Amino acid sequence: MLHLKLNSEWIDRLLPDGFPFPSSTLISGPGGSGKPLIANFFAVAWLKNGGSVTFLLINSDKAYELKMLSLFGIRAQDYIGQLFFIDFNPEIVSIQETSGDSLSANLLKPDIWDKAVLIARRRLDTRGPGNLLFGAALNLLLFSDTYREAVIDKLATSLQNDNCIFSVSTTVYKETILMLENAADNLMFARSEKPMKLFMRIERMKNAAFLKEEVEVPLSEQELQGLRAEAETARKHLIPIISKI
Repeated sequence: MLHLKLNSEWIDRLLPDGFPFPSSTLISGPGGSGKPLIANFFAVAWLKNGGSVTFLLINSDKAYELKMLSLFGIRAQDYIGQLFFIDFNPEIVSIQETSGDSLSANLLKPDIWDKAVLIARRRLDTRGPGNLLFGAALNLLLFSDTYREAVIDKLATSLQNDNCIFSVSTTVYKETILMLENAADNLMFARSEKPMKLFMRIERMKNAAFLKEEVEVPLSEQELQGLRAEAETARKHLIPIISKI
C-alpha cells in the first residue's frame, strides 16, 4: 500500500501518513452538504502528484468542474493529459464524442460506463499514482427504475475494484447508500451548518493512520454558496428526466 502526500495542512493533520492508494473512497452525507468539494481536495492532490483524474459529471458539466478546480489553483492548461471529463447524458443511447478530453455518455448503462471510462484511461497520462475515477452525486442515477439495480451493482463493483473517489447523498435510498458505504475501502462523512459551514469526518481508512474527529473544511461562504446554487439547479432539472427512464 502506497500513500499520497496531500500537502494541505488541515487534511495532513487528519491523515499523517498520507492518502492510501490504490483504494476506493466514499464521501457520504445529506444532500447539499458539500461532498464534491471535499472530494476535490483529494483530486487536486492527486493531480499535483502527477496522477490523472477521470471525472464522471452527473449533475454538473465540464465548465462547472473546471470552476471547482480553480478554487484550488488548478488551471486546465497546466494539466493537459491529466484531466478527462465524462458528461452524463441519460437521453442518448451510448457515447458521443465532444472533444479530445471529454465525451458524453449514458452512464445508466454499465457497459457504456465501462466503455467511456476505458476511452478516458487510454487518453490520459499514466505517470505518478495513476488514474483516479471521480464521481459526485452518483445517487442521482438510482432514480431510474429501469437501471437502478444495474447502477447499484456497478457502483459497488467500482468501490471494490477501482481506484476511485465517489460521493453520494444519504437523503434517499438510505439502505443502498449504507451498502455502498460498506463496500468502500475508505469512508468519510460530510455535513453542513447554516449559514454556510462545511464539516467532514473520517470514519475508516485502508491501511492508513487517521484522526477520527470532525473538522471544518476551510472554504469561504461565498465559494460554498455559489457552487451549491449551480448544483441545486442541475439536480432539479436532472431528477425528473432520470425518473422517467
